[in-house]
Amino acid sequence: MKTLRNRISHLLTIVLLVLGMATAAGAQAHATPQRLTGSATICSNSPVPTGWFVTSSYNNSSCAGTGVAYTITDTSNLTSLSAVCSMSPVPAGWVITGSYNAGDCQGTGVAYSIRKA
Repeated sequence: MKTLRNRISHLLTIVLLVLGMATAAGAQAHATPQRLTGSATICSNSPVPTGWFVTSSYNNSSCAGTGVAYTITDTSNLTSLSAVCSMSPVPAGWVITGSYNAGDCQGTGVAYSIRKA
């Protein structure tokens, strides 16, 4: 009987050790998210990451609830951009230098030219 208790105790220790390692690996994977660069597509009800601009919007049935997708562009390496949809957030440090009609900006039909201040 004593050997059975020892084996169960050792088995329990091994199971808890394996679970602890799996939890630690999962936490590390969540702690270091990948940074997107260039451009990406998101649904219009998703937040636009800081430093990114909406450069086009269009119908997309994959976007539940809104049916509208955005193409967003990372501007971390840019000093100006000539096609930013007017619904896009314009972060501090950027100024609008012009506006025009744009078929690529569904919903508003207006785009901006912007540059870093």
